[in-house]
Amino acid sequence: MKHNSYANGGLQNIEFNDNGVDKSVGVVELGNYTFTPDREETIQCLTGSVEINNEPCLPGQKIVVKQGAPFAIVAKETSTYICSYR
Repeated sequence: MKHNSYANGGLQNIEFNDNGVDKSVGVVELGNYTFTPDREETIQCLTGSVEINNEPCLPGQKIVVKQGAPFAIVAKETSTYICSYR
């Protein structure tokens, strides 16, 4: 396991390997964040209120972000997610 902290601690996650699939589970605090992923990510929103690239991500919903393509996260409240990487 590996702990990551981004944006002065506003987004934190723990990376792990789940039967050969790299994943992370994390928490994002209220705020606006921009990331450029080094691999494709499938983000599943778990709790809270988040928009990814101006699209609401409701609890249980998944959004795919492409490798190398910047994406924006807007958290309207503290929210949680799980992410799978390819």
